[in-house]
Amino acid sequence: MELKTYSWALLSAFVCIFLLGTIFGFDLSYVVDNEYDLKRVLVIGFVWLSSLFFVAVKDIEVIRLSLVTKLCLSSFFILATCSAFYSIHPFWGVVELCNLVLLVAAFFLFVTSIRITGRDRLYLGVYFGFLFFSVLTLVKYILFLVFSYADEQSFDIHGLLSGYVNVRFFNQLQVMIVAMLLLPFCYQDLTKFKRVSIAIISLHWAVMLQTEARGAILSLISAFCVMLYFITADIRMRMARTMFITLLIGAFLWLVFIIAIPYWLMGSIDLQIRTASSGRLDLWYYVLTSMSEHFWLGWGPMSFTWAESKPLPNAHPHNSIMQILYEYGAIAAVLLVSWAFNLVYRWLTWIKSSQSISSIPVTYAVLSALIYSLFSGITVMPFAQLMLVFLIAMQIQCREASFIKVQVWPKVFTFLLVTVASLMLLSTYKHEELLPALFPRIWINGLIGY
Repeated sequence: MELKTYSWALLSAFVCIFLLGTIFGFDLSYVVDNEYDLKRVLVIGFVWLSSLFFVAVKDIEVIRLSLVTKLCLSSFFILATCSAFYSIHPFWGVVELCNLVLLVAAFFLFVTSIRITGRDRLYLGVYFGFLFFSVLTLVKYILFLVFSYADEQSFDIHGLLSGYVNVRFFNQLQVMIVAMLLLPFCYQDLTKFKRVSIAIISLHWAVMLQTEARGAILSLISAFCVMLYFITADIRMRMARTMFITLLIGAFLWLVFIIAIPYWLMGSIDLQIRTASSGRLDLWYYVLTSMSEHFWLGWGPMSFTWAESKPLPNAHPHNSIMQILYEYGAIAAVLLVSWAFNLVYRWLTWIKSSQSISSIPVTYAVLSALIYSLFSGITVMPFAQLMLVFLIAMQIQCREASFIKVQVWPKVFTFLLVTVASLMLLSTYKHEELLPALFPRIWINGLIGY
């Protein structure tokens, strides 16, 4: 198989699984019990099939990681393995590591495929992919809104979106999609779609306001403020004006169609101005107080799912750093957070020095996702994980990177490793030990509904 054929097939399959797991998720949920588990199955199947066909591709070159990255990631996996085997739930620790193996494999597959497609065609394809996904999602959203008007039936934050067992899983995708829809303002070949992007981004803001996605809105605004320091004055003014206009239009749409019209039709609205932390501060305090018992190696990967005496039954603490601290220990947390912070900072300074305008939306998307991971489970949920990996692979493509040619045996080893990890994950579906876990981690098991 030619590498170009493989690359376009992989990127097309990536778009297809997102459409199948979201837009058509409810229609396909009969395959498994719910849309969440469907997304996990699609991700596992996507990575496994991609690694299978990867073996048959000729003249493969994979990215050469820097020495610092190799040392950091290898040290993290060694520490994570030790933490897993010393934990109370070693089996589930290995399961979590298997999921990380799939994501690492997906990263290398994405980087290899993105490199051969070329930047111009890649940006065009990615923009229209995100635009198509947004249009389909928002059309369904508007239809549900119209139906609620016609039936004079009120709706809550989950009532207008389908394909997600929890609306927060869509908000996790939104923080990356909104950033990528800014491509027409940074890439010359897409300038004619500026107005289209303004309309779609405005609707995304309205949806975030309707779903009370405080963390998503805060993440997008915070990441944008950070980005302003690293971009030139003219680009800064252009981007700031665009963000302000879209946010203003989105707020207006929210006030009219979510607040005013429902109040006029039904006489009441389901509006709650939430000022509390939704229990997140309690979860984070629990992590800080309980990690002292297993300070260096943590309680083990995925162990927060069964943590005793935690204030809420969530399977993760809604903060990526707190999750690493609790499950992997202080050494792994300092190592991984320092490496990630240094990597993002080098990306930002590279944008400032090279004035690479076209890479701004990609960096903005990754930064927004990382900030949102401090308030949500964006590093836990299947589609959010995979999209973040894809955007990091895109970010690598924006900069100069060295590649090395690989022979057939490393490709075969990768496929066998992905196969073992996939089988390990699939074998845990509806596992009896997951019954006490009422909230999603690897699987949701159809135990709860929203």
